[in-house]
Formats: sequence, C-alpha cells, structure tokens
Amino acid sequence: MASLALLAVTWVAIENIGLARFIPAPASDLTSELQVDDWPTEGGSSLRANAAPGPLTALTGEVVWTADLGAPLTGGPVVMEGSVYAGDTNGCVHAFAASDGAPLWNRCLGTPISSTPSVAGHLIYVGLLDGQLTALNRGNGSIGWIFQTGGPVRSSPAVVDGVLFTGSSDHRLYALDALDGKERWSFATAGRITYSPAVNEHLVIVVSQDNLIHFIDKRTAKRWFDYKIPLASGSAAVADDSIYATDAQGTIRRVHWENHEWPLEKAIRNVRQWMFRWGMLNELPPAKGVVWVRQETGESFSEAPAIDSNRVYVSTVGGRVFAYDRQTGDKVWRADLHESSATAPVVHGGQVVIGTSTGLLVALEAATGRLQWRIKPGADAIRGIAVGGEALYATDANGMLIGIR
Repeated sequence: MASLALLAVTWVAIENIGLARFIPAPASDLTSELQVDDWPTEGGSSLRANAAPGPLTALTGEVVWTADLGAPLTGGPVVMEGSVYAGDTNGCVHAFAASDGAPLWNRCLGTPISSTPSVAGHLIYVGLLDGQLTALNRGNGSIGWIFQTGGPVRSSPAVVDGVLFTGSSDHRLYALDALDGKERWSFATAGRITYSPAVNEHLVIVVSQDNLIHFIDKRTAKRWFDYKIPLASGSAAVADDSIYATDAQGTIRRVHWENHEWPLEKAIRNVRQWMFRWGMLNELPPAKGVVWVRQETGESFSEAPAIDSNRVYVSTVGGRVFAYDRQTGDKVWRADLHESSATAPVVHGGQVVIGTSTGLLVALEAATGRLQWRIKPGADAIRGIAVGGEALYATDANGMLIGIR
C-alpha cells in the first residue's frame, strides 16, 4: 500500500508540477502588453482578440501618410511608443514614425521574414523562413540574439512575463527566455504550427496542422487537453474563460479553456464516437469544453476572429462579415463587403475594420454592421492591420505601409 501511495503522489507531482520545478525563473518580465496607443503583436496582445482598448474616437478613413518598404510583405505591422514596425520578404525590418511615416531605421537579415513581428520592452522579435527567430534592439535594429528552429517561423511570437512563445513548421511550440533567447521547453505536435499562439494567465493555446487546438500549461509544458478543429483558418482568440476559433468550413466555436483531460478520458470518448457511428449509442459524446458552435453553410472563414465586450466578429473568403453574441453565439448581423476579405477583423472605436484581397479597407459599425467608410489605399491585398490610439496602420502585399485616421 505504501508503494502504491508513493506512486500516486509521484504521478500527481509530475502531472501538476512537471518541468516547472527544474526551470529557472525568466531573466526579465518583458511582455507584449496592449495599450491604447500600442499594438505590439498580431491580434494586439497575446490573447489575439483583435480589439483595441477604448474608449476611442471612430476613424474617418483618411489616409495621412504612406511609406514604400521596397519589397512585398507577408505580415502586418506592429506599433509601440510612437513607432511602427514591419518586415518584408527581402528579410528587412523597417521602423517608421507613427505620426508621419518618417523612416527611422531598417535592418536586413538576409532571409525572408514570414510573420508579423512582436515587440516587448526594448526588443522586437521576427520569424524567418530559414527557421530563425531573431530579436532586434527596438531603438536601432541591432541584433540581440538568434534562436534556430527546424522549420520556417510563420507565427507571431507571444511574449508574456519574460517568456516568448512561438510556433514553427518543425511541428513544435517553443518557450524561450524573451531576454536572451535560451530555450525553456518545447512541445511537439503532429503538424506544422503556422498560426500564432495565444497566451493567458495559465495556458498557451496553439492551433496546429494536426487539426487540433492544443491547450498547454505555460509553466510546465503539460497538455491540459486538445480540441479537434478541421481546416483551421487562424489563431485562436481568448476572452475571459473561453477561446473562439474558426475554420475554413464556415464554423466558429466557443470552448472553455479551463479543462483537464484525465487519463483514458480521450480513449473512452473515441470509443463512444465509434459506438455512435455503428448505431450502438443514440447521441455523440460532447466535445470537451464546448459552449456553442455555429456554422454558416457555404461559407469559409478566412482569418482569426475579433472579440469585444459584446460580440465576436469573423470574415469570410467570399467577402462577408458576421457578428455573433459572444455569450450565446446568436447571430447579430451579417454584412457583405463585395470583395474577398484578406485580414482578421479589427475592432476600434465602435468600428470593425477589414482588409480585402484587392487592397480595400472597409469599416463597419460594430453594433449594426452598417458601412461607415470604404477606401482603397493600397494596390494589392491588405496583409495586416494594427491600431494605435486614434490611428490605424495597414500593410499591403505590394510593400506599402499606410497610416489612416
């Protein structure tokens, strides 16, 4: 009995403490923190909710400046303390003044940049097609450190409490010390990780091409549970006790993240699913943590959702935008852009702004979906949107960075 008790205590310790007792504290408290004037990472913060903190004045759609980066772009811009940063396919990171687009510096790394940068404190982090994650000094672009993964880094890093989390096409999620780039742990999946991880107070939530959303303890690297999502169309977004995720089959779902999957639980659920298919059970076992699921027949969601205090917004490849009640999943409105959408929606000042594949930026009233303004500042597909205070910044595939008020 004593041996069994010792074995049980050991198992509980491993499951609940895991690697945490062996990993030293991070060397800093660097964090990509969302502020009214800043947008330091894809989705605005490590929660990837794509909503600016308010209150803010609605934008009018006036283009106030443009800057030509000289090479195509694959990611969006980020904003921090009066500067806008973007990376191009020539492998150069550019810094501009947010007020007027004046160039501040650029640093060329020699390999195409394949993700939206992230900023935390004095460092800016960029993922490269050769598998490197590089940290640059935000003031002048000098290289701080380089970490090598085994595949292209297409996800935008999340930096929280001194730890950087990023996915790689080598099928792994990495946790690095944000200050010096030293590896703390890595987590293997069965598919490439090209979307950006979301991080809250307990978990890293990452979508992998193994058709799963993985919920991973951010301190211990232990898997809490996973959720099956075929053909995911963007990063998961986190708000309070839930995550919201979309797929290319026109489905959006809300899932509670506060779940642990106990030993054999997943195997038992799989057996019950098999029994349902063979008529041995009358109903499918519910997916773990699911609160609601909504599907738009014939639609394909194109990017991650945006979440404000009341609604969840998603855009489709066919050029439609849907708003759902965040708590119940009830559809609130639908709007037609008449252009294929190319970016995740971004909420700012009571408006939802979406970029299209033809270079349009469209603003809709968040409460009703009514058109507010529609402009074409770029010559090619909009790659990403960031907001900072009373302004919006967008990149297009042709290499333009645009400031809008």
